[in-house]
Amino acid sequence: MKIGLHYSFQVASDESAAGVIEAGLEEIRWADDNGFSSVVFAEHHFLDDGWLPRPMLLAAAAAAVTRRMRVGTDIVILPLHHPVAVAEEAAVLDVMSGGRALLGVGLGWIESEFDGFGVPYRRRAPIYGRSIEIVRRLLSGETIGNDGHYAFEGARVRPLPVNPDGIPFWMGALEDPGVRRAARSGDAWIMPPGNRLGRLVEQLRLFGQTRDEAGLAPVAEQPLRREAFVAESDDAAWELFAPGLRHEYGKVYRPLHPTYPQDDTLDALREWGRDLFVVGSPETVAEELRRYEDQLGVTECLVRFQLPGVAQGAIREALDGFRHVIGLLRDREVRSAHA
Repeated sequence: MKIGLHYSFQVASDESAAGVIEAGLEEIRWADDNGFSSVVFAEHHFLDDGWLPRPMLLAAAAAAVTRRMRVGTDIVILPLHHPVAVAEEAAVLDVMSGGRALLGVGLGWIESEFDGFGVPYRRRAPIYGRSIEIVRRLLSGETIGNDGHYAFEGARVRPLPVNPDGIPFWMGALEDPGVRRAARSGDAWIMPPGNRLGRLVEQLRLFGQTRDEAGLAPVAEQPLRREAFVAESDDAAWELFAPGLRHEYGKVYRPLHPTYPQDDTLDALREWGRDLFVVGSPETVAEELRRYEDQLGVTECLVRFQLPGVAQGAIREALDGFRHVIGLLRDREVRSAHA
């Protein structure tokens, strides 16, 4: 299993967006030299914590400071944007990075974001479905038009991506209808951070069945997204990461998680986060990731540990901790290869 990075660049009240971005790009530059496989950026809009809304811009910045890692999005909220613009930005990113681009897209779930962009929330699913087709056709070199929500004619992408295999087209999905859509239309389904291991096992079965029914081959990659943190001990890791988890799951993601504990003490958070968060010493985190690899066939885990309330020094130490996790996972692969 490979380890990639996931950033949203949210800020605490005592931080600045500029400072968080600067620190993040330095972390990404370091990660590129230390065995990490990718870096992807998320999209949300109008949030008080300053969640940065333009993941393609961040991916381009990451491309400029890296040489090896894949760079891209997880995810672009595709219905919010003109699909021709998304395809063009993805192609330019691939050219800039020398063929290292990833394009992850999703449906979106926050109604106020659609209101702010003037996109009808209740029509987002058909808009999304049509935009998926448009982006994929444009990136393959076709010249096309559309008479739907985003109406246009004679559009084509130039320059085209330089990756000879095309830009990997990953799709996020929380619920079963989205998993089926990802199976039919995507190169991979990004397993979401808010679904527990048991549910992911069931949804992976649905994903495979849907591809079989559509006459599609098994996917080559199985990415997983997780909130994850490494420190010298399990207790230290939970203590350092808990403020970020309280912010993200007690506030931002609260509508998706009605069972989040009202009294989110450290003990309550650890119990609630079982099979959801990957937190602990390098050995604990590596062992937990092996469970996902064994039960889900995960090929790459995209970890996020930069969250509001988590000290910058602890973030950098967690990054170094994940370097040790990568080593432990590689040791297992070597042992398996020689078994």
